[in-house]
Amino acid sequence: MLNKNQTLTGQAERFGVNGEGILRYEGQVVFVPFALPGERITFRVQKVTKTHAFGKLLDVPDPSPSRVDPPCPYFTRCGGCSVQHMNYDTQLRFKRDAVFDCLSRIGSIRQEVNPVTGMDDPWRYRNKTAMPVANTQDGPAAGYYASRSHRLVPVTSCLIAHPSSDAAAGCVIRWMREKDIAAYDETTNTGLIRHIITRNTGSNEVMATLAVNGQNIPYQKELTDSLRQALPNLASLCVTTQENGDNVILGQDYSVLYGSSTLTERIAGLDFELSPLSFSQVNSEIRDRMYAWVLSEIGAKKIGCLIDLYCGAGTISLLSSNKAERVIGIEVSPQSVIDARRNARRNGIANAEFLHGRAEDILPDLAGSGIRPDAVILDPPRKGVHPAVLSSIGIVSPDNIIYISCQPATQARDAAALFDLGYRITAIQPFDMFPQTSEIENVITFRRIIKEAKDG
Repeated sequence: MLNKNQTLTGQAERFGVNGEGILRYEGQVVFVPFALPGERITFRVQKVTKTHAFGKLLDVPDPSPSRVDPPCPYFTRCGGCSVQHMNYDTQLRFKRDAVFDCLSRIGSIRQEVNPVTGMDDPWRYRNKTAMPVANTQDGPAAGYYASRSHRLVPVTSCLIAHPSSDAAAGCVIRWMREKDIAAYDETTNTGLIRHIITRNTGSNEVMATLAVNGQNIPYQKELTDSLRQALPNLASLCVTTQENGDNVILGQDYSVLYGSSTLTERIAGLDFELSPLSFSQVNSEIRDRMYAWVLSEIGAKKIGCLIDLYCGAGTISLLSSNKAERVIGIEVSPQSVIDARRNARRNGIANAEFLHGRAEDILPDLAGSGIRPDAVILDPPRKGVHPAVLSSIGIVSPDNIIYISCQPATQARDAAALFDLGYRITAIQPFDMFPQTSEIENVITFRRIIKEAKDG
């Protein structure tokens, strides 16, 4: 039996789903972050449960050929990246294996997973960042939380973020220190600045947004002047108020302190206006490749009706509008629905409509009204698809379902439910939307067949 604080030596055998190394010691499974399969390692036992244990990597006397020196000085301390110690080919293999593992272990589906679509240069790719702000011994600081905590690790340069993120955060922090403006303290629900959110487009326009615990921003001119000097392409400075004592980053509304209320991003020939509250994929290069794949999976033949669930600002809905006679997007965020409708008008698309509400409420209503889509696109939050949505899919019975997910575990669970509804998988295509992290975006295409046993 393992005991806490023991220092032991063992050999990692395989990856866990979060990129940690897994080994067995005296028959007990041990998870050790930053260990690679095949490596003989020294680790300290940190936690022991009845079924497994967790260890801290101390030394790697026999490193894997896949191990590289992480270029980021915050690696292992910051919880943002977790696989910088792997070369990029190994990262892609690990993520492909993680998708297969989730489908087989959770969904009881053993099917070939295509190689992960990766990047030519997997650095500085994030077009949007949200940096929490906290008070430290040196004053207010921005950064990212340590893994599995809300302990801030101050970061002045993030190697996976667009450089505008570093510049914007640096300006805001200097302004806070010079003007004695307090960072938010989540333990007391006091202080003003909660997060610094930066978004940039392919044309390098920048939107900076402050998430604040209050209604008034002092010294606005000084902040605006500083940001305009540091960011020549600054197009917008916005504020969103979030006074609830929870972990939600953005408020329900926003105001503009400088410039435009939206940014315009061009994707596959269409223009999309994005507000501070709009969702958009954070990796432009992989986003474009993924959307091209999704459109190809709809098929070359024009269909009658397509429903896009969890449609956000309507990007996929509008991109697919030339593939269907009618497109219906459903989204719970009111601001995203406003953006989606504006984007449809901006691009002259008349066959796409957007409904505001929860997918689990609206899709059953559509099913009850007799709407029978030929295809359904799913892009739910990490918790996956609501059971009422799955039930309604069984009623409307689309021929094709394309399911986009950033959480393979819940996607695998939902895939099993779709199997029970008579669907089978025709393609599994992962995309490396989040290089240097353990996260993966995965797209599964389902086709409706005559219902049969899952292993039939």
